Amino acid sequence: MPAATAYRRIGWLLTIAWGSFVFFRRLLREGMWGDGLTYAAISRNMAIGKGSFWSPIFATSFWLPYNQTEIFYEHPPLMFYIQSWFFRLLGDTYITERVYCLVVLVVIIILMVQLWRQFIPVSDPLHRWEWLPVFVLFTFPLTEWTYAQNYLDATMSLFCLLTVRFTVEGWRNSKLSFIMAVPAILALFAAFLVKGPVGLHALTVPGLYWLLFDRHRPLKIGYAIRWTLILVGGFALLFSLLMLYEPARIFLQTYFNQQVWAALIGKREAFGNTSGPYGRFFIVRSLLLNSAPAVMLTGVLWVLTRFRSIPHALISPPWPMIRFWVGLGLAATLPIMATTKQIQYYIVPAMPYMALGLAGLVGSLLLKLTLTWSMGDHVLRIAMAIGWLSCLVTGLYGISIAGTLYHTHRDVIVDVKKMGLIVPLGSKLGVCPEMMASMQLHSYIQRYYRMEMTTLAAKPDYFLADQSCMDAQNGQLSKAGYQPVNVSLKSYFLYHHRTVR
Repeated sequence: MPAATAYRRIGWLLTIAWGSFVFFRRLLREGMWGDGLTYAAISRNMAIGKGSFWSPIFATSFWLPYNQTEIFYEHPPLMFYIQSWFFRLLGDTYITERVYCLVVLVVIIILMVQLWRQFIPVSDPLHRWEWLPVFVLFTFPLTEWTYAQNYLDATMSLFCLLTVRFTVEGWRNSKLSFIMAVPAILALFAAFLVKGPVGLHALTVPGLYWLLFDRHRPLKIGYAIRWTLILVGGFALLFSLLMLYEPARIFLQTYFNQQVWAALIGKREAFGNTSGPYGRFFIVRSLLLNSAPAVMLTGVLWVLTRFRSIPHALISPPWPMIRFWVGLGLAATLPIMATTKQIQYYIVPAMPYMALGLAGLVGSLLLKLTLTWSMGDHVLRIAMAIGWLSCLVTGLYGISIAGTLYHTHRDVIVDVKKMGLIVPLGSKLGVCPEMMASMQLHSYIQRYYRMEMTTLAAKPDYFLADQSCMDAQNGQLSKAGYQPVNVSLKSYFLYHHRTVR
């Protein structure tokens, strides 16, 4: 086997093994953070006819004070609609959203491979190292859980990558400009319909591409302006047509006022780590910290190759490509500094861009290592065997943890499942006022058993209290005719009304 082919296969084997280990740790276990559960519940509801595209419904109650109607106005509805088809096909189990997360990640990886080949010339040895940006992506600490948590950001990232793919293809081939512009605009519009304005960072692609690849050709600036106008104009046209449809107009106006504008003027939730004079830099700090492992790997490779003599032309990093992807990553991140509503996983759309850029730097150094420390056939066979063995071990690891409860969610899942055996499906479950803000409990009971939280004043058949509010509610519950249910719960106390109404 030629050495170049062996390096490629070894790279893919190690990438698959490492990536599967990182991804399986969250994906194959039962347990998901509240946001992902909420989106899955909305999608499931849409699949069973509860809610529609422009009227997505989680429940009549919600833990945040910003959404006080049955319709879920927190985010545009495209991902919920797409995921609802997975529920129609696969049924209502927790595995359904896991399959969706896996499909999204696989498509993102495919697009990253295509973009790597698109930017690296066929004549360059790195062209066949398309596994490298995928490997780098799995060195980001956030990759472990964000892609398995059913977040909107991953689906939006998929459509943004499509926009980049079609825009660059249309730029390079003038005969295909119009043909490529259509899917580029549609993908851009889809990104917006998944998570709003943050998906519009892809509008910077023409300008960045001209600046870093065709700046020496002055006439190309007109091409960049034209492509930008095509994307902006196409998006504006689709948006204008959509706003003529009243349900869409009402939804998007409410979403903008309730979510986007409120966040910009500081009337949405601000997290502790974003407070203070430097709070707006939290999102940049998150991007840098997640890029740190790949940067450190680059440093190690630089040290290993520092004193090796090799013609510079053979190992010169593809700096225009590196700057392009890093610039696009910053374009996807820096605008979030306009608000203090910042969470780590908001950098998810930037992660594939940064992985593609950093892979160009890592790849040039790895290539130098292969040219100076070439391995013999015997060593390559051993490395190949290690790669296959790593995949096997990862597969066995995935089988061993499949279906187990994720440790930080074990107690609430066990309690919710016990309640689900007693409380009828789709019931109103009374809770203490303090518990209405429990995102984890709220999202699990709705996702698993379609229950909705309510207060004691609504006189529900069942009432749930926790230790913090049980003493305060105990007298009222007894007076209202509630008695404890004989079920052992870890964190809660379940009551049932003793009369049938």
